[in-house]
Amino acid sequence: MRFLIVSRSFPENLATDIHGVFKRFKMLLDAIKEIAEIDLLYYVPPGTNISPFSVAQLKRSISTHFEAPIRLFLCERSDNRNLNSKFIGYGLGAFSIVRQPAYSNTAGAVQVRAFEACLHYNPDAVFVHRLGSMCPLLKTRKALPPVFFDLDDIEHVAFKRGLRYLGSMRSKLLNMLLFPALYRGEYKAIQLAHRTFVCSDNDLEYLTHLWRLKGVVKIPNAVEIPSVQPISSEQTLLFLGTYQYKPNIDAAEYLIQEVWPLVHKELPKATLIIAGSSPNRISTYRSDAKSVRFSGFVEDLEGLYRQSRVVCAPILSGSGTRVKILEAAAHGKPIVSTKIGAEGLQMRDDYDIMIRDDPKSFADACIRLLNDHDLCKKFGAAARAVVLKKYDKTKIKRMIQEIIKESI
Repeated sequence: MRFLIVSRSFPENLATDIHGVFKRFKMLLDAIKEIAEIDLLYYVPPGTNISPFSVAQLKRSISTHFEAPIRLFLCERSDNRNLNSKFIGYGLGAFSIVRQPAYSNTAGAVQVRAFEACLHYNPDAVFVHRLGSMCPLLKTRKALPPVFFDLDDIEHVAFKRGLRYLGSMRSKLLNMLLFPALYRGEYKAIQLAHRTFVCSDNDLEYLTHLWRLKGVVKIPNAVEIPSVQPISSEQTLLFLGTYQYKPNIDAAEYLIQEVWPLVHKELPKATLIIAGSSPNRISTYRSDAKSVRFSGFVEDLEGLYRQSRVVCAPILSGSGTRVKILEAAAHGKPIVSTKIGAEGLQMRDDYDIMIRDDPKSFADACIRLLNDHDLCKKFGAAARAVVLKKYDKTKIKRMIQEIIKESI
């Protein structure tokens, strides 16, 4: 059996591009590689070197990274800078998802032809990674084998939530012009797929009952299970994420500006670690925030979790489920999250996790845990038990394989 996997989430650096989107992609590919040969089509940023020599080098690196022999294809995304003009981007984008700035770069004639060229190798199935990679399939007129579609975020939900963080009412209204076409495009993409994978029961319920779509199945995010760590004696609070992703930037700024001052007032010796790549995109990065440490990309995650007593996820927008929460839980760390941050995870408030949606209650929960070793141990053990039961990567990979075998 041969699978063609299509993705525009191209890892420009295999060592550091390891956040949630890439981790889920690797989990999916790891499952597929055990039952099928793999052709992989990446839509790469404009200007990427796609000479035969470069592709051959990258093929070796990618095959080593995924521990599988992979036939690699690269196609540059279209340069859609002209779509950023208000008339083209918002005007044409109001009528079709493939004309919207966020999705048009895989919808051009060159990108469609690259996908169709991969079909000449007669794959038994196509696996599409996220909505942005579905545009070539929506535009091609070629016959398609069964299509599997990973929708880790329901994009129109994330888009709508993000509107509140746009600066002006004018920006919000202009972006709302794009919403109906995004909604329709996402609906068509799911209709095209033989099976659509979503992360949570919430997303499954939404698409099958409200949208009445068929073929939607839940494939939760999952993590490898590390050895349990002792609770740190240090009063250290951790937020981990990539700050190339706007919801993480908003979360870090909310944490630093609104939550942390309340914690620091009560616990002046406590430390907040903001870990992850591109912290310079956080507005408070160069400010003199008290007891806040920006660590940047951290290679030794085990060491990072070891020095952290409490992990938080103050997420205010976006959708899907948070791999960062599952990782922290797997390490036996107590977690404080917003409702959106913990959305879709089968964790109970005040049993497995603390869910708090305003700065004062969020800070109070952090203070309680930072002050109480036994409480940390209780919540950390409960969170880890949930991950062992429901989010073990080995079990989820088996689930993926069973769904694929039943569907082809």
